[in-house]
Amino acid sequence: MTSSRAASLSLKASLVLAALALAGCSGGPHPEKGPGASSKASGAKVWQPGHPDTLGPVLAIVGTRRITRHEVDSLIATAPSGIQAQLREEEGYKEAVNRLVTQEIFYQAAQRARVDQDSAYQAQLRQSSKDLMLRRFYEMKLAALPPIPDSTARAYFDAHLSDYTLLPRARVRHIALPTKAKAAEVRKALVKGALWDDTALKRSTDKQTSDNGGLLGWVTKDSDMINGVGKSPGIRDAAFALPIGDVSQPIKGPKSWHLIRVDEREEATVQPFESVKDRILSRLKQERRESYGTALTDSLKQFYNVSIFDDSIKVALVPNKTAGDMFKEAQAAATPLQRIDLYRQLVKRFPADSVSVQARFMIGFTYAEELNEYDAARKEFEEFIKTYGDTELGASAKWMLDNMEKPAPPLEDDDTGKGSDKKQAPPPPAPKSGSSTRSP
Repeated sequence: MTSSRAASLSLKASLVLAALALAGCSGGPHPEKGPGASSKASGAKVWQPGHPDTLGPVLAIVGTRRITRHEVDSLIATAPSGIQAQLREEEGYKEAVNRLVTQEIFYQAAQRARVDQDSAYQAQLRQSSKDLMLRRFYEMKLAALPPIPDSTARAYFDAHLSDYTLLPRARVRHIALPTKAKAAEVRKALVKGALWDDTALKRSTDKQTSDNGGLLGWVTKDSDMINGVGKSPGIRDAAFALPIGDVSQPIKGPKSWHLIRVDEREEATVQPFESVKDRILSRLKQERRESYGTALTDSLKQFYNVSIFDDSIKVALVPNKTAGDMFKEAQAAATPLQRIDLYRQLVKRFPADSVSVQARFMIGFTYAEELNEYDAARKEFEEFIKTYGDTELGASAKWMLDNMEKPAPPLEDDDTGKGSDKKQAPPPPAPKSGSSTRSP
């Protein structure tokens, strides 16, 4: 054998081994000699790896990744119960396989694009890990709680007997007929001895029940909705007045006339504790879960010395507002009280800002001029003068103290024929934000 031919054979062998590795069966026996031989011999189109797979047949391959029956069944098990049966049909099962294939190709593409090194992905991963950890912590704490004893469930049952009491009920059959006359005719035959089941089969227009003696099932006193009929207080009332086994008079229903017969009646009965114990325990577990969650949260807050600052929360809600912005907001508020409240918030948040000086003055002015609450205004102006008495606004505040309760001066015509006030408050300077829409 020449060296060039040996090299060629070696290359071919390498390519075959690589192909087998990509198929997931590197190093396994040939299908005709190994585990795959049976599928070929039988003609079944089922791919099998070189070594037996404990997770069921391989349904698809994406690169070197095998998707097995186990994965598909697990996916279906986590689907809403209403569609699980559909997913176990052939078309639905294929759809489930295709979904796993789609997930896998995108996952492999994301790995190839090195998404795991993306900063946004890493931040989301940390948050998801945190969420899973705290959820698992809570589940572990719940699992460590002692089981609820039967005595507790029994005590709950005894305290809530009305919740577990079956209301009086009657087991009813009917024959539906198109008219009252037809109903009266059939009733007459039944009273004379015609067999109920035979008559229901031949004469009833309700084909859903005619072949089982017209059985409607149980009727309760608290509801006039009759199964298979609709709303029919007449049938409900007759079910509890008619002697058992007798045939009723014709009863008008929503769509037909009815003859009914009562097979049996039961008085109100309390369900046995054992039959409702599991339901009670489930309810008690849910109630304990909710109360325990609150108690655990409170205890952890105390353990970790938690402090929540309401004032800081209010500041955080408007982190980008300046003093001028807040003054504008106060000026534009709909009511005087809203304006006063917003002026106070401005002063509290920006106590050293020059706009806060104007806001302090406007609080007193609003009390006086818009609300006519002079005592409140006087208090505000007096406090204002203690600090700002030597300013222009201080002069305005003093003028307001002297004149705010006096009646407005009469208007007199001047040489131009326009009226003018004899007294006017010295106007305060406009806000530095240039945003004031109201001024005293």
